[in-house]
Amino acid sequence: MTWKFHVSATTQRRMFSRILQVLESQMVEVHSFVGETGGEETCVSFLFSSPQDNAYRIKALLYRLEGVRHVKAFADG
Repeated sequence: MTWKFHVSATTQRRMFSRILQVLESQMVEVHSFVGETGGEETCVSFLFSSPQDNAYRIKALLYRLEGVRHVKAFADG
């Protein structure tokens, strides 16, 4: 199944790297990764393939990262 996640977080050093480390640790296939930093907020969107239970785990792991405010997940078929 393909998933699209939107993450909003405070602007911190290495936020993109920490998010990518979560994805790498779960061994998912990342199709796209886009990140923006503006002022005090960082927004990241990424598309990846993963079973449903693994996507829920990734969401939980992202919330454990310091500075992450919101994680929205969308199943994309």
